[in-house]
Amino acid sequence: MSAEAIDTEGYTAEEKDALHILPLAIIPLQTPGMRRTRLVKNARLETVVELFKDNRAGSGQIDINALSTFFDANAPTFEDDRTIIEALAQAPSFDVYSLRLTLRSHNIKIDQAEHLRLSPQMQAKLTEYMRVFTRPLVQKVFGDDTKDVSSATEIFDMFRGVDREEALKRIKAISDALDIEVDEIPGFLEDYGDIFLSLSYFKRYMEEIRPTFERFKAWTDEGIRNSHLRHNKDAMRHCDIVDVQVEEAIAFTMQRFKAFDEASREFWKDLCKYRYARLRRLVSSNHHTIGGILCGLAVKMIRWQEDFPGESGSPNKRADWLVAEMVPGLDKIRHIQRTAPSLDEV
Repeated sequence: MSAEAIDTEGYTAEEKDALHILPLAIIPLQTPGMRRTRLVKNARLETVVELFKDNRAGSGQIDINALSTFFDANAPTFEDDRTIIEALAQAPSFDVYSLRLTLRSHNIKIDQAEHLRLSPQMQAKLTEYMRVFTRPLVQKVFGDDTKDVSSATEIFDMFRGVDREEALKRIKAISDALDIEVDEIPGFLEDYGDIFLSLSYFKRYMEEIRPTFERFKAWTDEGIRNSHLRHNKDAMRHCDIVDVQVEEAIAFTMQRFKAFDEASREFWKDLCKYRYARLRRLVSSNHHTIGGILCGLAVKMIRWQEDFPGESGSPNKRADWLVAEMVPGLDKIRHIQRTAPSLDEV
C-alpha cells in the first residue's frame, strides 16, 4: 500500500468503502501499532488481522488469537483492545452501516460523523441509485415537474427559485403526517437520505457481483463442466454446490431489495409516522444480513479475479481452486440467510 494512497486518518477511501476490510485506524485502540493494521475477511470468510500487504510480499495475516505474539501483551491497554478486536471480528461485514450496529452493540464509541460514513467518492458514485429514493420526496414537496436530485443538500437548494409558500405548505403537510415539527424536517431528510444511501450502496455492490458471477460460471463451465472433468463426480458436485448456493444468496438479497422498495412506495403513498418507522426498521435491521451476504460474495469474486486475472487456468487447476477457495465459507453465507430477520416481524 503506497504512502501516497493513505489519507491523514491512516486509511484510504477504498478501504473505508469496502465490505471486507476494516482499517483499525478508525477504532480507538491504544496499544502501540494496532491501529496501523486492518481486519480483513479471508477466502474462508474468517476475520484475520492483516499486518501488511504489498505487491511483492503479499498479505501478512494472523489469527485474532495470535495478537499477543505480535503486539505488547503487557501493555495496560492490550486486553481491552483485544476485546474490541474480538468483538469486531464477529461482524459479518465491515461496511460502515453494519459497523455502526456492531460498535453500538458493544458500546464502542468513535466519531461517527468522521469515520462511519461512506467516502465522498463513493457517495458520488451512488448518485443515480439515490435518485430513485429521493424522487418521491421531491415530488411531494415541489410537485411532479421537478428535476431529479440525489441528496438532502440538493433538496434544500431547490428552495431557491420555486414557489416558497407552496413548498412550505407541502412540507407542513409532511410534518403533520409524520407527527414531527417543521424544524425537525431537516433531520428527517438527513435520516431518510442516510437510510437509502445504505441501500444504494448495497445495490451497487450487487450490480457488480452479479455479472462477475456470470463470468465465473462461464469459466467453470468452460474449464470444468465442458472438459475431461465432466465425468468426475466430485468436480461436478462442487460446481453444483457453488452455483446453487451463490444463486440462492443473490435471489435472497434481491427479494430483500424488493421488500425495501415496496415499503418505500407504500410510505410515500400514505405518509404516516408508523410507516416511516417500519421502513426505517426494515432497512436497518437487515444491514447485517445484506452486508454479510454481499461481503461473502464479494470476497469470493475478488479472490477469483486475483488468482485468475486472465480468467484462464487448466481444468484441474480450476477444479482444485474451486474446492480450496470457493466452497469453504459458503456455509457462512447460507447461515446468514437462515438466521435473517423475518420481513413479517419487522
